[in-house]
This record gives sequence, C-alpha cells and structure tokens, in this order.
Amino acid sequence: MCRRGVLCAQLFVFMVSLLMITTPLFAEKVWRVGYLEAGSYWCYTASKNALFRSLSDTRLMRRMNWHERVELVKDADFSPGWDNPEGIQRAAEELVQREDLDILFVAGTTATQAVLEANRKSVLKKPIVSFAVADAVRAGFVESETDSGVDNFTVRIVPERFKRMFEIFHEAVGFQRLGIMYRNTNNGIRISRVEDARAVAAAEGFEVVEYSGISREESVDECRKGIEFLLSEDIDAFFISPLQCFEWEEGNVGELLHLLAEKKVPTFARDGRAYIRSGALMGFSATNYSGRGIFLAENVVRILRGETPRSLPMVDNVVPKIVLNLAVAEEVGYDPPLELLAASYEVFQEVLAPVKKCVTR
Repeated sequence: MCRRGVLCAQLFVFMVSLLMITTPLFAEKVWRVGYLEAGSYWCYTASKNALFRSLSDTRLMRRMNWHERVELVKDADFSPGWDNPEGIQRAAEELVQREDLDILFVAGTTATQAVLEANRKSVLKKPIVSFAVADAVRAGFVESETDSGVDNFTVRIVPERFKRMFEIFHEAVGFQRLGIMYRNTNNGIRISRVEDARAVAAAEGFEVVEYSGISREESVDECRKGIEFLLSEDIDAFFISPLQCFEWEEGNVGELLHLLAEKKVPTFARDGRAYIRSGALMGFSATNYSGRGIFLAENVVRILRGETPRSLPMVDNVVPKIVLNLAVAEEVGYDPPLELLAASYEVFQEVLAPVKKCVTR
C-alpha cells in the first residue's frame, strides 16, 4: 500500500510507461514528423542533425533507438526561402492542419512565429518542438522561461546567452563604439540582438552605432555599404549578425571581414567557430551540438511517451565556450590578455579557408 501520494504518483507513471513500451502498438508505431525552417541557415541543419543523432543513441534514450520510431516525412519537410513570407505561412498552415503528421519540428524565429500563428487558428493541436529561436520570451512565443503558455508547444531557451556575448566582447576588447547591422523589422532586430547590445551598452558605458539599411535580400553589397557607413562613424568594434551576406555560400564573406580588419576593427561572431577560423577575432563556439541535440531529443521522447509539451523544461543552461583567432588579433593590433587565452575553448593560429558544412539559417 502506498503511504505517500508523491511516491504513488511516481509509481503509477512508471507502470504506465512500462506498459506502453511493452504493448505491440507502442513498439510498432512510427511517429511522422513535419519540419519547417524559413530558409537555409547552417545552425538549423546542425540542430536538426544533432536531434536525430541523439534519438539514435540508445545509451541516452533508455536503450531504445527512437530514430527508428521517428520519420521525417519527405513532403512535409519545408524550407520556402527567406524572401518568401507567403510561402512560409502556407507551409506552416499545411503542417499544422495535416492529419497524417504526429509532431512538428520548427527551426528559427520566423518559422516558429508562422507555426504558432497557424496553431492558434487550428482545431488540431499536434505537438510542436521549436529550436534555434533568437529570443522566445521577447518574441512573445512563450509566457516565461518556465511556461510556454501553449499546451502543445515547447522551445529550447538559453537564458541571457546573447547579453553575455556583448559583455565578454566588451570586457575582452574594451571598445567604445560597437557597430551592428540589422534589418529594421521586429524579427530583424531580435535576430541581430540589437536590444541586448543596447542594454549592455547602457550598463557598461559604451555606444552602439547602428546601421538598419539592410533589406530582406541581405546582400553582400548591402552589407558592404553598411560596414563602410559604420567605419565612417569611427566604430572600434563590430558584431557579426546572422545575416545572409555573412553566409559563406552566399558571397565573399572574407571581403567583408577584411574591410574591418584593415581598419583595425575587432569582430565578434555570433554564430560560431567557422567565422573565427576564417577571419573574425572571437566568438562563441557553435560546433558541438551534441548537448543541444540531447536536450531536444529528451523532450521529444517525453512527448512521444505521452507528456504534454507545455509540461517540459525549456531552459538549457549551457556554458558558453570562447573561440579566438590569434592571427586576426595580430592583424587588428589586439593583444589578448592571458586570462582570455586561458578561458578560450579553442585558439586558431592562422586564418583558414571556410569549412562548407551544414549550410542553413
């Protein structure tokens, strides 16, 4: 006889889960997945691949290969394109309404916004798992970091990650005028972390010099013009936002980085070591996606076992890893302190050609 209510509840959940796993229907079921990203961006592909790798790891997933139980449906895998907002919304509405799909994976702020809008209008409420979102709380996707506010929705949140970027960059370099470029839309401001830059600037005593003349195209020519404007405004540091002009397969990113380096302007890359390896001064590493994949896979498994997305944890308290390029430091005249070198996860000694892998946005 159970004498404690909590223990009884835990035992009941365990027995139900065990029964589900051993029933033929549960063992044979394959969950059909729909996927949406607004357009190509390497972080989305890396996150999605890490999720599926983790689902395949029987050591992590309670001795079951969940990858074999999850099928990404070919005609429900959408990437309409950044310049196609109507197509993004149509894809979101189709995925939400389709009765042959069991769960949706959604990558990025733009796609998540479209799916949540479609979800509000839909009678069907299939589980939605979102990731690679710039700021789910500020975007209004969730009520708080602990409550999504939507029963069939969950999203991975890394608290204060972007503010910490600006704090570390300023602490390391000691700049006074930080340049930043963005599209002048609510989503563009969020993605480029403009409000975080302003908040840290107010606290730390530096100035943010902004260029908002970037269109939906986000072309290399637009970004070159933006960098030239910021240089004319005497910036002494630059934040590399996730714009298409900084995608290695979209254009000559090296040219843009060289414009800054030849003026002795240190750069911080938001999106990982590929940029530091190929010409940025420093940034956070984004190469090890295993932890992200495990976090997402564990939540997916809990959903497939019957838990509601809203009941799942959203906060992933990852520790940022700094990457530094000493060749770029020498080029811009920056002498990194020993404390920064000791704290760096990875240090490059030269500027190398970009690695073209999992390209997305």
